[in-house]
Amino acid sequence: MKSFLINLIGLVGSWYLIDLASENPLNSTFAPFVFAAFLISSLLWFIVKFGVTQRSGFTGDFGGGDSDSFGGGGGDVGG
Repeated sequence: MKSFLINLIGLVGSWYLIDLASENPLNSTFAPFVFAAFLISSLLWFIVKFGVTQRSGFTGDFGGGDSDSFGGGGGDVGG
């Protein structure tokens, strides 16, 4: 939870500092890169936090080997 708060504070703070028309290089150049870094860090945090426990349930088995499936059995085709 502490890393989420750090990311949130970093995102808000760097968003507040961004001014692309500014003559100050901190506001026009450095702040957008810092914002992008905090945004990527936040996305990775969400993926790690919630992506591992949310499984899709797909086992990778397409049901091959059955004579009624697409890949099995012969038959009269087009005749």
